[in-house]
Amino acid sequence: MRHFFHRKKRQREIYFHEDDYCQQQLLPRDASAHAQSEIKKIKEFSDAHRDPNGYGWTDIYVRQEAPLEFHTLAIKKDIIGPIISPYLPPYDVVYTGYSSHRELCKQTAAWGTSDCCAVFIDWDKDGIVANIWTELFEQDEVAIQAATHAFAALGRLHPLVFVDWAWNYTCDVSDESAFASLLRDKLKTISDNTRH
Repeated sequence: MRHFFHRKKRQREIYFHEDDYCQQQLLPRDASAHAQSEIKKIKEFSDAHRDPNGYGWTDIYVRQEAPLEFHTLAIKKDIIGPIISPYLPPYDVVYTGYSSHRELCKQTAAWGTSDCCAVFIDWDKDGIVANIWTELFEQDEVAIQAATHAFAALGRLHPLVFVDWAWNYTCDVSDESAFASLLRDKLKTISDNTRH
């Protein structure tokens, strides 16, 4: 009699640095004006507080929360996976942390093609999605299209806007070509800057 040993399928794990939490996020479309106003304030503050020696900034701006955060939509976490999974495969486990510290996220889920192309959600004790945020730094066109389609699908659930606080732009997720174009431009700028 032959014995077959089945190796247990390895879990898909993903880690996000705590500083990246909600730096690229989805908000209700009605929060778009607030996001654009905050982006303008952040840029003005950043320009006014650059270190003259080129070592960063001399002060910190604390971003104001949007009057309409994602949790106000009262979307249950269980409906998000079936919307995203056709485009981005799910992760089994999500970790966060800083430096060498790493901890398990208990009320968080993620989907993605890699650590550099992923969507995260977290939820409250009632299973209501509190935030949706991303890591979108994968230059591969397949990854860009997968992320674009996933966000457009979420936008059919409710009108949403993508806000990239670090790169100073917002975009309606239902406009797939505009979203993909902005993402390509950002990734090209990052690539060009790292070459110099």
